[in-house]
Formats: sequence, structure tokens, C-alpha cells
Amino acid sequence: MKQDEILTEVEKLLDELITSRNLELVDLQFVREGKNNYLRVYIDKEGGIDLEECSIVAEILSEKLDEANIIQS
Repeated sequence: MKQDEILTEVEKLLDELITSRNLELVDLQFVREGKNNYLRVYIDKEGGIDLEECSIVAEILSEKLDEANIIQS
């Protein structure tokens, strides 16, 4: 899958999660650095985001990515 396709699919996975938690998706990046690929999700909400919220989103997104098998190793 190409980078743009991956980002589109990840954004679809994030849509319900972001909406249900009253968050805003600020940016989404899938980048290669050296031999590794990194998915970066930038979120925000009124009043700001704390580490706990980031952790919850990361955990749920990780589960959804595993199920969807969008990103290949």
C-alpha cells in the first residue's frame, strides 16, 4: 500500500475514535526514518491534551491497526 493510501485508511479508522472523544485530528504522518516507518498522529481538543488521552488513543488505534492490517512490517 502506498503512503497516501495508508494515511487515508488510518484516517478512516481514527474518525469515530476522534469524534467520540471530542478530539481534533491536527495532522497525520507516515514517514520513513532510516530503516523504520513511523505513524504519527497529532491530536488536540479544547483545553489541551494530556498524556492519558494520548495513551488511550494510541492503544485503541494500535488495536484497530492490528485488526485492519493496513501497515505491513
